[in-house]
Amino acid sequence: MINRLNSGGTERVLIPIVNRLVQEDYDITVQVLCPGNIMRDTLDSRVHFVYKSLQELPGKRIPYIRYKLYDDEMWVKRCTQRQYYRYYIGREKFDYEVAFFHEKPLKLVSGSNNPSAKRIAWVHIDFANEKGITNAFRSKEDLIEAYRKTDHVVCVTEIAAKSFLKVIGEVPDLRVIRNFLPVGEIIEKAKEPANTALPDAKLRLVCVGRLRDREKGQARLIEAVAALKAAGADLSLTLVGGGNDEAAYRELIEKADAASYITLTGRQENPYPYIKAADLLVCSSYAEGYNLTVAEALILGVPVLSTDCAGPREILDNGRYGMITENSREGLYNGIKKLYDDPTLLEEYRQKTAERQDYFDEDEIFGQILDLFGGRRSAAADRHPDEGTNET
Repeated sequence: MINRLNSGGTERVLIPIVNRLVQEDYDITVQVLCPGNIMRDTLDSRVHFVYKSLQELPGKRIPYIRYKLYDDEMWVKRCTQRQYYRYYIGREKFDYEVAFFHEKPLKLVSGSNNPSAKRIAWVHIDFANEKGITNAFRSKEDLIEAYRKTDHVVCVTEIAAKSFLKVIGEVPDLRVIRNFLPVGEIIEKAKEPANTALPDAKLRLVCVGRLRDREKGQARLIEAVAALKAAGADLSLTLVGGGNDEAAYRELIEKADAASYITLTGRQENPYPYIKAADLLVCSSYAEGYNLTVAEALILGVPVLSTDCAGPREILDNGRYGMITENSREGLYNGIKKLYDDPTLLEEYRQKTAERQDYFDEDEIFGQILDLFGGRRSAAADRHPDEGTNET
């Protein structure tokens, strides 16, 4: 269960996992709660995809009746977990019910009426710094109860796990499993040409993610880069992604007269060529449970600068494998300036990326995921690619 299959980081983690699980002979259903599932076609053809929209409103009703009985976020928040589950799942039975995101997926899975199912919740956020964690629930107590109904909670970093325990408290089983990334696929896709070239400059920055300032902080990054340019630095910034704040960012860029060196590409199905072409990947987020692009940059051998938030701090091992700055506009400005003024330091971070590759070991991480579901179901994954098979 996930909100949607757009091009966000959570989706880019889920899809490789379910595609790999069907290779292990698991029967997988991915159910989404929202429309706009542009990444559906990247699912393995054996993965079942289900989208069921919320109930449509039957004509004009007064707001109270409409919100209490039918669609809208008000209904989602007011209904019980059991009502939510009954509407989306009904009587269908699964062996494992996985909320791959908090909010709505967690509420749904926690309302399960299937006593034989194992319930698993994935945590991708830093609970101590995330806003709106109770958006789908009537109270924080309901949220805590939902997590305590699970059999396993999976946090993607150690820091995220500590934050979860601080806010939610103890649960039956808490595990840390790093995000499963298809390393070989990322490297191959990075070889494809980008749709647009990065603006030429001495230091080319790229920031990848949805354009939503309250989470990703791109406005302050734009301001920091514009200030560095005004101070004489030869640098450029490419923002890769789409989102609600794209128009606001364009206005900000125009106001700073920065269109020649700050560009927006819009949503890209393949962001990896942009990362590979950059001299530095920047994560400007206010809070992150993991941050996929930081990991992808290290895989591609690109230095990273990130604001100080949970996920990047752990991936970068407290600054050993990339620069961590104060979580502010000034922090971004000073960190970028330091790397601009000291190319030797930038090169040191580039070389450090090679030392971090074991952190993304696919077999180790996928093995931990398999343990959640009872291990391997076939020998298919052990067979040499050239051996062939008669299985269907």
